[in-house]
Amino acid sequence: MRLGLFFVVVISVLVAVPSLAQEQYNHPFNHTQYTEFEGLLQQKGTDFHTGLRPFRVKQMNEVAPFDSIRWINHHKGKFSRTLVGRKLFRVSLLRVDSAKYQFYVDPVFNLEIGMDAVTKQRLTVNTKGITFRGSIGKTVSFRTSFWENQATYLPYMNAWIDQNQVVPGEGRIKDFQFDNALYRFLGVTVKGYDFSIASGHVSYSPIKAVNFQLGHEKFFIGEGYRSMLLSDAGYNYPYLKVSTKLWNFQYDFIFTQLQDPRLFTTFESGFKKKWTTFHYLSVNVGKSLQLGLFEGVIFKSDSMGNGNFNWNYFNPITLFRSVQYAYDHSGNNALVGINAKYIPWNGAVFYGQLAIDELDFTKLSQGGNINQRLGWQLGFKVYSPFKIKNLFARLEYNGALPYTYAHESSLQSYTHYNQPLAHPLGANFHEFVGELVYRWRDLRFSYRLSYASVGRDSVGVNYGNDVYLPDTDTYLGPDSYGNKLGQGVKTALTYQNVEIAYVVNRASDLNILLGLRHRVSKNDFSKEENAYVYFGIRTMLRNLYHDF
Repeated sequence: MRLGLFFVVVISVLVAVPSLAQEQYNHPFNHTQYTEFEGLLQQKGTDFHTGLRPFRVKQMNEVAPFDSIRWINHHKGKFSRTLVGRKLFRVSLLRVDSAKYQFYVDPVFNLEIGMDAVTKQRLTVNTKGITFRGSIGKTVSFRTSFWENQATYLPYMNAWIDQNQVVPGEGRIKDFQFDNALYRFLGVTVKGYDFSIASGHVSYSPIKAVNFQLGHEKFFIGEGYRSMLLSDAGYNYPYLKVSTKLWNFQYDFIFTQLQDPRLFTTFESGFKKKWTTFHYLSVNVGKSLQLGLFEGVIFKSDSMGNGNFNWNYFNPITLFRSVQYAYDHSGNNALVGINAKYIPWNGAVFYGQLAIDELDFTKLSQGGNINQRLGWQLGFKVYSPFKIKNLFARLEYNGALPYTYAHESSLQSYTHYNQPLAHPLGANFHEFVGELVYRWRDLRFSYRLSYASVGRDSVGVNYGNDVYLPDTDTYLGPDSYGNKLGQGVKTALTYQNVEIAYVVNRASDLNILLGLRHRVSKNDFSKEENAYVYFGIRTMLRNLYHDF
């Protein structure tokens, strides 16, 4: 009898039907995957704040049929209705789904093999992992993932990784040995890296207007492919997030601790830490305009990374830079900014950002003062243009003046885990980004083109590109005039990525894809070019930015 009951429970778990649960967790943020449903949120009069990503599933379901999109099924054959077919094409690998709680388990992959047509190198990515998500009642949800990786990269990536000792957005590296039969068979002989990454959060909403989250992930502020305020291009960080929504306003307070791997004391104490808060206040003005005010404050530490935590900085009030300055004259590093969007018609969005690191009005009369440090973004994106269903297009322009985001110490620069917190190019650049995504049933075509003109630093000279370099050791000196956008080693960077993917399973976001990445970096001293053709199986739960 007990054995029969056991089999009944197992079968119920495997064939459970998805329910519209009160999912308070965040839906993983991937630019391409978000285009499938975000157009429903970019409508005039929609009561949804799109400036801070990822979005909570519960919030999306309140304004758009998100669940019906996520569970869309184009597989109608007999095999797709079998247990194996359902697991392969439609549902999570393991599910417990009841009125009181839900629990889902899925494997995650990024299995990729390819060749660079320029260097003739064969490269691989071998990522395996698992993700859990679920809800308990109507108020508590969670999501967590773990990824274990071995990978080989193109030469420009190897140079960057060797210098910074981290894989962009994915953590610290370990030695990786290729002496095994599989890699000999694949012909992979270039150097590789071993690394892992874990993420997760718990989300609690005691009432509809308030949400608390505790986790180890990252956030993105803006409507663009890039963010000049806070990007997800870097590594995860521990955080406490409080979100409140009232009438046309939404306010998010994020308290976190960032790390500087360049400063290391002992194994027990780990890397040096820096306490940080992010404030974001968003308001809907009428039916078409949404404005957001942003502030990020990195608390001051001494040269050894020591600093007592001040509970006054756990102040959830936005834009309190002047308050904390009056309190202790601390000189903490603050970045403030504006994020805005305007919807001229349903599914079309003009958007922009202004990041203010420093702005001294008394020195504007003379051009190029080092204390004028700004970043900006202008863009336009449209969903289903010309009534072409499931087509997405974007055009975007980004830029940052020299020395923006930098500070006299890396413990107060706008950085985390050897990467910028905003644009992955750092500062002293301008960039154009174009993007197309089209989906037909379970086939998805995507193309992204970026062109940047970057003023690179040279050996021993800080022209304002590397945001980790101290702003007290600058090209023309402290408090200097005559600094220009693009000063230094002027480098033209072109990056293209085209992919054709087949969406195998929407519940787990599993894709089979074929793609091409083409990169050219050129200046007066050198030229680098790569044309990487690859085939892979990928779970699209995150963004990976290798276009720098």
